[in-house]
Amino acid sequence: MRGRLYTALLLAAGLAAHAAAQVTVEDEIVTGEVSFFDVQVDKERSLIAAMGLSLALPGMGHYYVDRPKSAFAYLSADLASLFGALVFYGLADTQEKNARSYAASAAGIWSAPSGEAYWRQVGAYMDAAEYNESVELSRGNAADLYQNPESWWHWADKEQQDEYNDLRQKARNFRVASSFFVGALVVNRILSTVDLRVFRKKSLSSGVRFEAALTPDAKGSILALKTNF
Repeated sequence: MRGRLYTALLLAAGLAAHAAAQVTVEDEIVTGEVSFFDVQVDKERSLIAAMGLSLALPGMGHYYVDRPKSAFAYLSADLASLFGALVFYGLADTQEKNARSYAASAAGIWSAPSGEAYWRQVGAYMDAAEYNESVELSRGNAADLYQNPESWWHWADKEQQDEYNDLRQKARNFRVASSFFVGALVVNRILSTVDLRVFRKKSLSSGVRFEAALTPDAKGSILALKTNF
């Protein structure tokens, strides 16, 4: 009697185990070309946000995608370029003011009209009379003549005029240097954005994803874990 009861219990346990849920692990490898318009919407938003941050301030996009070393490099380059642009712009402005102050004292300028053209002509002609004569000979516009004595200039010698032109040339050189750093700011933003676009293939479009799903089965239920690479 006891043997039959023991056999029945074993049979019931076997049937219960057969109907119980089973756990399996499935690997689903997802490969293919990486496109800007992938199905991974959440990751595309991350890419767009990162690129937008890099356009605003290089390095912030890399910090957003957890690349602190690259973020520091791009941010440092941007700050250095900004510093250089401001410094050389200030030097150019100061040098130009020095040149005009020198012309006012050496060439006797009391009141200068607005505009860069006047200061170019001060450096090109020995005095206002020579300039006015040149305009009349070329049949230029009478409005281009300097008729107000307060705006006339007269260099005592060629050496003073050359000194003035040298000061202006230094100001132009500083402006060129400032423009170079402004260009570096633009290039740094382009490079940081492109870098994020390339890095996306490894950090934004790919990754590991685990999913748990119950799959009905004729013999029972299966708990599946899926991994996407």
